Amino acid sequence: MIEMRKFLPYLVIFSVFLTMMPMTTQSQAVGGWEFEFVEEDEFIFNLPNSDDAKITVEFEITNSYLVEIEIEITVEGPFNGELLGDDPLLISVGAGTTKTDDFKIGNIELFQINSPGGAEDEFRALATLKSIGGIDVSMANDWKDDTGTAKMPRIYDLRIGDTTQNLEFNPDIETSFSMEITNHGNLDDQIGNAEVSDDCSLMTVKISEDSELTKIMKPQIASTSDSATIKIDIEISAAHPSRNCDVDLRISSGGSGEGDGIVWTETSFRVTVKEGEAPSPVNDDDDDDDSGPINEPIVTEQNLPSPGFSVIIASLFLALIAYRRE
Repeated sequence: MIEMRKFLPYLVIFSVFLTMMPMTTQSQAVGGWEFEFVEEDEFIFNLPNSDDAKITVEFEITNSYLVEIEIEITVEGPFNGELLGDDPLLISVGAGTTKTDDFKIGNIELFQINSPGGAEDEFRALATLKSIGGIDVSMANDWKDDTGTAKMPRIYDLRIGDTTQNLEFNPDIETSFSMEITNHGNLDDQIGNAEVSDDCSLMTVKISEDSELTKIMKPQIASTSDSATIKIDIEISAAHPSRNCDVDLRISSGGSGEGDGIVWTETSFRVTVKEGEAPSPVNDDDDDDDSGPINEPIVTEQNLPSPGFSVIIASLFLALIAYRRE
């Protein structure tokens, strides 16, 4: 008993010391925190088809500590994208609260050989606890993460090239010329629908059966030499006068489907009909000034006046009178 009484003052002092400890020190071991995306795991973050393609990801941090905590967030972006703004992102969460915030992932190239339109790629956000009540705890390496899936937009962009053929013709011919179609989207594509029309009533144009309407074209980012050819048949009536005719060609992307989502491309070009004269040569250095359109002869007609019936009768009558006088 005597020995225990000796230690009693020390026990009292130790008890007082415990009561004087800062509450923040005690609270560090009491509580926890959580980090997760607001969207469900199955949610797909669709990248928009724009020059500034980016996605916005909402997240929640729950702090069950009795003091404020600070969280550091880093992101491994999809399709080589980057975290926009502050990197890493620092978030402070008050004691006993849940904070909702977001981050943006951008600087994503929409034309990638290995990630065509429709491709999906996973991204990851890593949240690390940096401080509790202002005290650095980064050495504890307390982290949590969440993942999401981003999807590359499908970009349909078929383009109609310029014809290299001379489009000057005489009347009364049937001929054709070709147009090159290239794919400037970010995935394989083909011609869906093709329509051609003109503004001359004595001319008929149509899509030739020889056109490559079903050919699958690689995008130009994968193959700059891949293309399809549309052949246009043209028939010009013999009665067609000399004039310029505008021909409109309209094609759709086969990959874009039908209805409101269909993507069309159109262009206009001029066909010149020159009655009774040779069209201009394709090559300015060509010495043959009488050359006509490709594989077509030049037909020139001379419309000289012929004597009428009354003129012939009058001539015979005058000849008869002159004969009788002799």
